[in-house]
Amino acid sequence: MKRFTFILISLSALFVFAFTSCGDTITEVQQVVQPNTLTRTYTVGTSDWSTGSDDVGPYLFCAFREPALTSTIFNNGTMTAYLRFSNGNLSPLPFSDFWVDQNGYQYEEYVTCEFEPGWVTFIFKADDQFLAPTFDYEFLVRFMW
Repeated sequence: MKRFTFILISLSALFVFAFTSCGDTITEVQQVVQPNTLTRTYTVGTSDWSTGSDDVGPYLFCAFREPALTSTIFNNGTMTAYLRFSNGNLSPLPFSDFWVDQNGYQYEEYVTCEFEPGWVTFIFKADDQFLAPTFDYEFLVRFMW
């Protein structure tokens, strides 16, 4: 009886192994979807800034109409803004830096960016409330969706 059981189990195992060959394996196919990207460059000259004010004090802003920034991109994508320096280096916004004026007074300037569908707005604040950028700013914005 033991021999009969052993033969039956061996045949069952052989049957299962034979009919579950490698040719029947299912492979999972992963579809790689590349995101759409769009990069824009914006230049803000010293005279392009407009004046605004909030609870902290005055600030400067410059708004650009951007039809490519749709509600879909705004709600489901990403928007990343950078300040481009004259040497070509990029710094992500918000950007903060300290400056020392001719009298030795140190102050901080803060540059950031806000987005809403159809608009990109750059904002400049200085902690001494002296709002007079002395050079043009170049910004790079990357939209991805």
